[in-house]
Amino acid sequence: MTDPKTQHIGSLLRLRPEYEERYIVLHKHIFPGVLRSISRSNIRNYSIFLRDGILFSHLEYIGDDYDADMAAIADETTREWWKLTDPMQEPLETRKEGEWWAIMEMLGHKEGGEQPGRQALRLAGCRNEESCRNSQDSVIAGLMGHAFRAVSSYRHDKTVCLYAEYAGEIDAWPRVEEEFLRFSRQAGFQEMKEVFHTDGLPGKKKVIVTGCFDLLHSGHLAFLKEAAGYGDLYVCIGNDENVSSLKGRYPINSQEERHFMLSSLACVKECRINSGTGIIDFLKEMDDIGPDIFIVNEDGNTPTKVELCRHKGIEYIVLKRIPYGNLPIRSTTALKTECRIPFRIDLAGGWLDQPFVSKYYPGPVITISIEPTFEFNDRSGMASSTRRKAIELWKSDVPHGDREQLAKILFAYENPPGTNEVSGAQDALGIVFPGLNKHNYSGDYWPYSIESVDDPVILDWLESSLYLITLGPRVSGFHVLENTNITAEGARALAEATDACWTAILSKNIVEFGKQFRRSFEAQIAMFPNMVDESILNIIGEYENRAHGWKLSGAGGGGYLILASDCSVPGAMKIKIRRREDY
Repeated sequence: MTDPKTQHIGSLLRLRPEYEERYIVLHKHIFPGVLRSISRSNIRNYSIFLRDGILFSHLEYIGDDYDADMAAIADETTREWWKLTDPMQEPLETRKEGEWWAIMEMLGHKEGGEQPGRQALRLAGCRNEESCRNSQDSVIAGLMGHAFRAVSSYRHDKTVCLYAEYAGEIDAWPRVEEEFLRFSRQAGFQEMKEVFHTDGLPGKKKVIVTGCFDLLHSGHLAFLKEAAGYGDLYVCIGNDENVSSLKGRYPINSQEERHFMLSSLACVKECRINSGTGIIDFLKEMDDIGPDIFIVNEDGNTPTKVELCRHKGIEYIVLKRIPYGNLPIRSTTALKTECRIPFRIDLAGGWLDQPFVSKYYPGPVITISIEPTFEFNDRSGMASSTRRKAIELWKSDVPHGDREQLAKILFAYENPPGTNEVSGAQDALGIVFPGLNKHNYSGDYWPYSIESVDDPVILDWLESSLYLITLGPRVSGFHVLENTNITAEGARALAEATDACWTAILSKNIVEFGKQFRRSFEAQIAMFPNMVDESILNIIGEYENRAHGWKLSGAGGGGYLILASDCSVPGAMKIKIRRREDY
């Protein structure tokens, strides 16, 4: 039997729907220090359940001073945890003053006799009180007749929650679960999903993160502290030569300096310098460490890493960039340059800005100007080389003035007389012109007209429809201009698909946009087959059921897979389009 002084407490809180997936993942890997605080504060048998955005918690309190124990739980580790979870939650308007979780009134509680050892099997249900036709005592009595050790019911405002705990033989659980669902449904309850439970402390897991970690900043520390909450943290950093190969420049701080700084952090158990090359430069270190979990930020998420962890049986977790406390979001790019010069994405029609294509058939290129919220990889089709020229010219941002004239200056600066392979004008135009733009070409390097859209409704819709999956930069020796098949028929197919894509964007038709987005990409591949290889096509195959359309950024061979979808794509990056008012 339960100790007579045990208090059974139920409470309610609202979960913001956009955070549901991450909230569940976090609670599968709650900080061990938080669990210790819960235990020290005399809380046991603590569960959290979820249904339709409502969180219901049930716990047993076995102490003598509830207020003092609840105050003691807020140690440094738990406050760090709350900084992650509080933004995901929303308290109920009907809670009492000073409450975050709304404490519920207990309607009923029953204890069963001594049972075989606890099996940690729990069920919960919730309902609107007005929908109930059966008495509370009848439901509880019915459940107690089916081997439940304890059943509790709670109410707050019009919400009633039911908690049932089974402690019988494990083989009988399927029958018991069926009986719980039958009884609770008769009383108008809807079953809830358990997202967290603790009776004790879990063992420590090994966690690995990788990256450059140059110019250590608050964004790095927020990421590392959150990752360390999942277990012992091992940080594997890129060696100087590989960083140079991937990013087109050496890090500001050498590998020895970066290793020293990261090893000095309290949240880092060990830091190692990767011995490999390429995006997956940490293979040897990963095998040596033998991690349970591999954690990346959303801009470090790649299908190759997903497949690697699947093959090795390692749990793979993608974190979003959430700054520490009220600090701003930081990136190494911003610290190096304090630069707001945007990148650009070519949505459709790329190659028609080259005279050797548009001479066969005139057509447009559609671009969007992208804020530098991420450190986009070099050689990845985001106009990073043109952006570097813009930084040489203007330092921190595109100046005010006639946009077309500014774009012509940038184009000429990047392509001086004697340039063998002229960069298309869409790179300069895509960086300088904010918002969404359509450039129309007909056998010349410069478009004969430019159409611009800065309607916030359209830009918001487009922003919400695009998802980026990191593929990594193009490898050295990549030649997209080999094995080409440029024809009038191919140029026309590209032009027509791009015009149709533009129309679909303006009408905010995601299905048609996805279709024409893909048609434009396929027309590019037909003329430039080196844009893709078998590995990229396999990655596209993994995502094609989650999107209406897709393409590679820029000339292909790496970079980013861009998906057009009206549903969230797990692990994908989201971009921010530069608006006119930001210009």
